[in-house]
Amino acid sequence: MAFGAADLLPVLQSLPSPVGYLVAYSGGLDSQVLLHAMAELRGEMKPPVRAIHVHHGLQAEADQWQAHCAAICAALNVPLVTEHLEMRLSPGDSVEAAAREARYSAIARHLQPGEMLLTAQHRDDQAETLLLQLLRGAGVDGLAAMPLCRKWRSGWQARPLLSFSRDELVVYAQDHALDWVEDPSNQDQRFDRNYLRHSVMPLLQARWPAAAKTLARSASHLASASRVIRHAADVDRAACEAEHGCLSVVALLGLSAGRRHGAIRSWVRGHGKPIPDHAHLLEIDRSVLGAADDTSPMVAWAGVAVRRYRDQLWLLPAHEPDKPDRPVHWPDQRAVQLPDGSRMLREPAEQGVPDRYWAAGRVHVRWRSEDSTCRPRGRQGSRSFKKLCQELGIPPWQRDRVPLVYVDDRLVAVADYCLCGENEDQPGDTYSRLRWEAQ
Repeated sequence: MAFGAADLLPVLQSLPSPVGYLVAYSGGLDSQVLLHAMAELRGEMKPPVRAIHVHHGLQAEADQWQAHCAAICAALNVPLVTEHLEMRLSPGDSVEAAAREARYSAIARHLQPGEMLLTAQHRDDQAETLLLQLLRGAGVDGLAAMPLCRKWRSGWQARPLLSFSRDELVVYAQDHALDWVEDPSNQDQRFDRNYLRHSVMPLLQARWPAAAKTLARSASHLASASRVIRHAADVDRAACEAEHGCLSVVALLGLSAGRRHGAIRSWVRGHGKPIPDHAHLLEIDRSVLGAADDTSPMVAWAGVAVRRYRDQLWLLPAHEPDKPDRPVHWPDQRAVQLPDGSRMLREPAEQGVPDRYWAAGRVHVRWRSEDSTCRPRGRQGSRSFKKLCQELGIPPWQRDRVPLVYVDDRLVAVADYCLCGENEDQPGDTYSRLRWEAQ
């Protein structure tokens, strides 16, 4: 089957409607075909088209490739953005992975809200991705390979060429006398993908000529299965939800291992954090969910951590910020920014802390000290800070960061958990309720 610009139009029409298209343009064959086809379709599409070229500086020819991309875009009357990178690799870093991460970070800086990034991966790339994921022992999500479209940053990323083969793109390029660049690193079989492309896929296609097509079809089936599994996991996660964005340990333990792991993945994904792999999920089962109620174990990966306190599973940064070490004055305003990035806010209320304390400049925020005590308003007797935290269910790792609101040297509130001491109402008083926006 031949590929033409007209074949791209129904694919684009099946996707969300963006305010514009941003083509990731390397100057290679695939992105050259995509850019040319998008330029051909401009009269039939409302959103404008522009391109972005990322200059990695990893090849001697990088300046020539940039000049080539600029000349092609000028000829096609497509606006071009060029981003220069200075790649600094540490020993042991994967050049391929580092370049990909840097490239997408650079593109993200230029993607406008509601715009759609178009990348030129095709059916052969999809087949290679499935094989790579199989060899890495990926689960269903990984084996679903590359999606046609996904929400990305402030817009979307789409791969409109996924249903077309590289051979079809070559024919299109030849028929339109396109000129493209060849990256010599694409021949380097030290890279896993290149080894699959040049050594493994030819052997597979010699025995099974439709191998790339059928592998891509399997990836599509797995993507459908992944969507069903994700939906079921989202239902289980919702059934396990607890206060503070946590999950109930008791509810999780009521699920089978597979469903429990799915619910945890759904929860982590919903917070926009890296998904734990199978080994970390097993460790969560063993050392967190299986721990005693009076402990607070932790499992960490990729900058995030899961911790338990009583019946709640918490998702947190792997490294909590240090406890602030000096008081912060809270002037007569609705919010005050705290050193750890959290905020304390005041909201009008019928009861609470009298507003005249702020008007007199007497309010400060401090943090836990050895002699911190509170007598919860309306109750008898003072509590040590530790005892109060236990009563209020404040997890141990959070206690050093809980803001304590003072009027002069008198503690009047523990964040938004409770008020301390007796009311000192005066005629005409107005009040504020406190709210802590933790990071």
